[in-house]
Amino acid sequence: MIQTELDGMPVRLRAPHDLSFTARWGRVFAVLDQQDSGNLCLGVDGPAGRVFVKYAGAPTARYDGAVETAVASLRRSAEVYRALAHPSLVTLREAVDVGAGHALVFDWTDATPVGRQYERSHVVRSLPLEARVDAVQQLYDFHVHAAARGWVAVDLYDGSVMLDAGTGRVTLCDLDLYERGPVVNRMGRMWGSTRFMSPEEYRFGAPIDEVTNVVALGALAHTFLGDDATKSRAAWAGSDARFAVAARAMHPERGARWPSVAALAEAWRTVA
Repeated sequence: MIQTELDGMPVRLRAPHDLSFTARWGRVFAVLDQQDSGNLCLGVDGPAGRVFVKYAGAPTARYDGAVETAVASLRRSAEVYRALAHPSLVTLREAVDVGAGHALVFDWTDATPVGRQYERSHVVRSLPLEARVDAVQQLYDFHVHAAARGWVAVDLYDGSVMLDAGTGRVTLCDLDLYERGPVVNRMGRMWGSTRFMSPEEYRFGAPIDEVTNVVALGALAHTFLGDDATKSRAAWAGSDARFAVAARAMHPERGARWPSVAALAEAWRTVA
């Protein structure tokens, strides 16, 4: 492992790598170098404003796969952001071959990541209950939009969600592995956090679809209103009716869940 510098910011890599291409967007002010996806993520400030650069091509610290695989995956993922453009999704400015790899360049957001791996994930608890309920609705409405366009969520978890504590606005990011349906489990244990995964995501050959996706969405309700690890009623800040909506979404039997993301979103919208 080595540590180098980029515009005065420390960057940890497995081997030296030329990152001078970042100057095309300006000066680096933030570095996220501990991703296990093979991507190096940078905040860059320049004449066109602040941008978030996700770059594959460098030997990152926590990625064990081939760099070429990370590059191919990131290049493919540009289609996700273009196809699913929405007010709740980070805005893709460009996808470009640079350096020894490929980069996606997004509008910068000052929203706070809510994933428990981030130090500021407590921002959710600072919001009043009504705003937390609405944040869940925003998540659900985006996924209604995605499902209507034939897309299936893969690797959806709390780390995909950012929140502006001042406005209550949700912004989704890191949706690189979403796929156009139909999708079948060809891995066995698929990508994802166990807190948000369905039984199908462990079973080779199982269908991965809207009925799968409602499990992660139900668990994300606990991210905002309770504890997404225990999913207990004791930790839940909302009503019994909302707890029941989330519980049905997470049922281990497919036939007992909400039949679609739209059905889940409507149930959440209408219960008190």
